[in-house]
This record gives sequence, structure tokens and C-alpha cells, in this order.
Amino acid sequence: MNLLAIVVIIGIGADDVFLFLKIWQCVLAERFSKSSTLNTQSTLPTPLEHNEHTETLENLMALTMRHAAASMFVTSVTTAGAFYASYSSSITAIKCFGIFAGTVVVTNYLLMITWLPASVSIMERLFASRMSCQQHLSQKLLNACKKSINRFCELFEKRITQSIMNYAYLWLFIFAILGTLSAIIVFWYPGLQLPQKPDFQLFVSSHPFEVYTRLKHLFWFEKPLQGVENFNMSMRFVWGVQPLDDGDYTNPNSYGNLHYDNNFNISSKPAQIWLRRFCQNIRQQPFYQATFGFLLPNCFIENFIRFMERRCIDDMDRRVLDRTPCCEAQFPYEPHIFEQCLPQCISNLYETSFYQHGKAGPKFAAVPSRSDEYTESNSNESLSIETTSPQLLVKAIIIEFDSTTAYSTLYANIKLFYETVENWFQQQISTAPAELRGGWFISDLKFFNVQDTLSHDTITAIILAMGASLVVLLCFTLNIIISIYAVITVSLTIFNTVAVLILLGWQLNVLESIAVSTAIGLAVDFSLHYGIHYRLSPSKERNAATQFVLSRIIGPTVMAAATTAFAGGIMMASNILPYIQIGVFLVVIMATSWFYATFFLMSLLKVAGPQYGFMQLGWPLLRKRRTAKVNKFYERKPSRIIATEQLLTPTSSAIVEMANSETHELESLNSSNQIKTISGTESGHAPLSLTENFEHSFQTPH
Repeated sequence: MNLLAIVVIIGIGADDVFLFLKIWQCVLAERFSKSSTLNTQSTLPTPLEHNEHTETLENLMALTMRHAAASMFVTSVTTAGAFYASYSSSITAIKCFGIFAGTVVVTNYLLMITWLPASVSIMERLFASRMSCQQHLSQKLLNACKKSINRFCELFEKRITQSIMNYAYLWLFIFAILGTLSAIIVFWYPGLQLPQKPDFQLFVSSHPFEVYTRLKHLFWFEKPLQGVENFNMSMRFVWGVQPLDDGDYTNPNSYGNLHYDNNFNISSKPAQIWLRRFCQNIRQQPFYQATFGFLLPNCFIENFIRFMERRCIDDMDRRVLDRTPCCEAQFPYEPHIFEQCLPQCISNLYETSFYQHGKAGPKFAAVPSRSDEYTESNSNESLSIETTSPQLLVKAIIIEFDSTTAYSTLYANIKLFYETVENWFQQQISTAPAELRGGWFISDLKFFNVQDTLSHDTITAIILAMGASLVVLLCFTLNIIISIYAVITVSLTIFNTVAVLILLGWQLNVLESIAVSTAIGLAVDFSLHYGIHYRLSPSKERNAATQFVLSRIIGPTVMAAATTAFAGGIMMASNILPYIQIGVFLVVIMATSWFYATFFLMSLLKVAGPQYGFMQLGWPLLRKRRTAKVNKFYERKPSRIIATEQLLTPTSSAIVEMANSETHELESLNSSNQIKTISGTESGHAPLSLTENFEHSFQTPH
């Protein structure tokens, strides 16, 4: 399972890297575009023409981080939240994995916001110092390859943008139908089923080990082993101990403390009568399996009654003195007699060869042995328990019988057995006296508990992760409509992913449960990127905002999905089934989440996206401070921008050629209409001076 966390980090890390580099390229493209524009208009008279400002890497990096850090933070928080939501599971392995994977995601984010910008800055400075006026042949070939790749990427982005802008309703209809069908597959038929195979499969079906597992019942030498393995389920009924577990759930070796039931008292007459009737009733049930042989401590009350019917003085055994009061007594017994004679009965069982050390029978309070309280009589060679041993107190009892249900890993069979016995026991316990009302039923249900816990805790983890994603997205976009659209997209993505996995034959086991919870963190990434950048669009009209988001985010999301899917494809070549399942899961979730985020969410925003601040919330104090700080940093005097040699690197040399093709992205650096452009040159060289409220004049009042 830890390998799954590492593979997820590869996908998240690649997503963050591609997004950061894409925004970095757009920032450089805008700088070069404005630099060339100012150079062509340098003859225009300006009062501050002699003041020149040099753009530095620090300013460009700050601007890039302002856009990239938010998306990187949101995706990391939502993915880590999906992992941490697994802590709600009752399974220790899933708890520990959730903590480990969530911490790995947080650590990855911290490294991304520190090492990645530093690496890009070092790369710019390093290559700038090695540049020369003459380009080598290898550099020319590299630039040619970059141009070809850039043209292909531009064509790819253009086609997708056109298809979404022109056929938005068609994409909405197609993906809505797919989501509805997937929901039917997940919740109705065939549904997310629990394991039905009696054996765990660790390798592919063609592996010799798995072939032998399927055919082993045909070999005669396997028959005795199968007879031992296929034992019947036991029925254990416990009184005196509360079914509480206060151990550390993150430590498999922590079992907690033992909590006694203070109301428990088996020595009272009503408790004795009811316990005897309980043993008689259970033998009349259809799930009771008659057991042959000596199982003396199972229903100890019956053996104790026979023990108390013995003679007080046995003429055949003159070594034993008078057994009074543990003899010739009539049931039910007085409490003090019961407490005195029961330890004698159990001690006699220990001396027989038929006693089998097990879990059934009465359990006494631990009393430290003191040898001085025991006296030996050489004359009669007898041990007088009632006079020489301390009083033992019954703290718990266990009644155990075998059932007619054979042990199996099939969830349906064990569930029917458990519900049948539990319902019958609850009916019996309702008629018990107050001192026996705290009893409970248990059996060999470890694997059944895992299956039952997975079916409930997986849904809980999904709800928690979806709620965390909605809160995080709402806090960052501050737009209710965008947040709701993103949650709908993520929900449909999960439905489609789980439906595909169900059709591929997946059943809900430990690994599959973790994969479903992880699907939320991976499915939400692309939708968050699109939603946040739609909010950061400089245009408040939905069509322009949609085009801005598509031109900015398609490239990074495609590369991130491709790299993660490629990592999953490599794992599919393994012979170990869990690795293959992880690989299949990564390929399916990446493809599904990218298609839904790109075509469904963006079509939804294009058709009914919020515009002109509709349903837009805000933080008044934070917005006021941020506006003052941003204006102070970015409002600059009209000046002539000089591109220093720091920017003329091989990584940014192609940016100059991209400047003209990405002019529609140049205004993307303004998160709102209150922030002026970076260079501040538009107002100085524009042919017409626009008023400050020019943009507001085209907005509808709210």
C-alpha cells in the first residue's frame, strides 16, 4: 500500500511541475511581448523616458508563485485530506496508511514550493552564463524540436478549446449520461461487491501458484488439509467483560485494558436458572451443531449441577472427608455455596484427562498464591479447598458451542450466520436478569469484520473527503457556483472510475478500499485547477474566462495525467496482482478525471458559469490588505523595460517566439479587475485614456 502513496506522489509532483512551468512560460511571454512593444513605441514622448526599470527573476518568480502556489496548495490539501480521511476507518492498516500517505503529500508540497522555484531560478542563471551568440548544431536541433512540439501542443489545445466552445451542450449530455449509468452500476447492479473467493489472490490468474489454488481440491493429498481448514464457526457468549477496546488503533500490538461489567453476578439464583435455560434453548436451535466427546467446560452450569449431586460421604473413597456443602444440594444454590463450590468443580476438571484448555468456562479473579495458606495432611492425604484456599470470585463466564455454518471468507454466508445468531441472542438476553444483561456474542469473525468495516468505512471516507474538497475549493475560489460545479464533476468522476473497476471485476478489499478513497484526491486535482483559474481569469464574462482557462491549463493537465497514467502502465507489467490493480486504477482515474474536468466541467462553466461576480463571496479585511499590497508592488511608472541576459536562456528563448501566439494569455496575470497590469504601460501608450470605472460600466448591477 505504501507503493500506492509513492505512485500518487509522482502524479501530484508532475502535475505541480507542469503547472508551474506553464505559468512561468506565460509570464516570460508577456514580459517579452511588452518589451518588444515598448521598443517599437520608444519614439513616443513620455515625461519619465529616462527612467528605465529592469525586470528581475525575483519579480517574475513572485508573479509566477502568486498563480501557481494556490493551485498547488489546493490540490495537495485535497489529496492529503482524502488520505487523512482514511483515518476514520476501524482497520489499523488503513489508518496507518492514511497517516503515511497524507504526510507524504504534505511533504511533497513543501518541497514543491521551495525546491521547484529555486531549481527554475538556478536553471535560468546557469544557462544564461553559458549562452553565446553563436548557436551550436545541437542547440539548433533542440530548438527545432521545441518548435515542433510547441506547434503540436498549440494545435491540440486549439482543437480542444474549439470543441468545448462550439459543442458544450453535446459534451454535457454525453458525460451526464455516462455519469448516470455509472451511478446505476455502482449503487444498484452489479454494485461494489465484497470478496467472494475463499482464497486471497496474490498473483495473476495464469501464475502457477494461482492455478494450483484453483485445482487443489482435485488432489487427494489435499483432502485432509481441507478438512482441517473447513471447521465450523464457533458460538461464544460472554458475560462479565464489556466489549470495549481502548487500545491505540494505530498500534496493532496495543490491546488496551480489560473492563469488567460491575453489574455481573452469576451466583444469584435467577442468574443460575436463566443460564441453565439458555443452554437448553440453544441446543434446540437449527444453527446448533451437536458435538461429540467431552467438552466439559462449554456449558459449565450443567456439569456443575451434576457435580453438586454427588454424595457428601463416599464409602468407596475413604480418603475424602465430608464434601459438605458441595454435595447433595438442590438447584438453584445459595450464592455463597455457588461461589464456594464452583472453584472445586473447575479444579476437578483440571485433574481429568478429558479437559481441554480453551476459552469456555468461568473465569476467576487472579489471586496471588500463598503457600502458607495451604496445609497438607499426611494422615488422609487430602486437600481441603474450602478451608485452606482463598475465596475465588467469578469475574466472567464464556459459553461456547459449535454451529452448523462452515468457516468461509464469503461475506454473504458469514453475514447470515452472524445476524441469525445475534438476533436470537438478543431475544434471549432481553429475558435475562439484570446481572446478565451485559452479555454479547462473538465468533471467528475477524475477516468478516474487515469486510463489513470496509463496506461502511469506505463510504464514510468518501463523504469526508468530498466535504473537505468542497470546503477547500470554496475557501479559495469564494464562489459557490464554481465549488458546486467542481464537486459535481468530482462525484461523476468517482462514479465512472468505480464503475469501470467494477466492470473489470474488482471487489472491495483492503487495497480496493484505499484505492477508492485515493480516487477522490486524484479526481479533484484537475477540477480544482480549472475552477481556481476560472476565478482568477481577468475577464468576468464566462466565454472569455472559459477560453482563458483552457489556453492556460490544458497543457499541464494533459502532461500530468499522461505521466501518472504512464507510471501506472509500467506497474501493469508485474505478475503481482496488487501492483497490477494499482496500475489499472491509476490509468482509469487519470483518464476519467481529465476528460470530466476538461470536457464536462469546462462545458458547464461555458454554458452556466458565474460571470460579473455572481455568487462571489469575499473576505473584506483580507481583500483590502491584499489590494493595497498588490497595487503598491505592481503599479509602476511608464518605463522602458529592458530584458536582461538572465531571461535570454535556452528555456526562455522559445518564449519570444511564443509571445505573439499567446497574446490572449497576456492579461491572465491579473486575478481581478482591481489589479493593474504588471508593467503599467498600457495607460501610458494607449491611444485613448480610459477611466478607472471603464470596466464597471459594462457590468450588470448585483
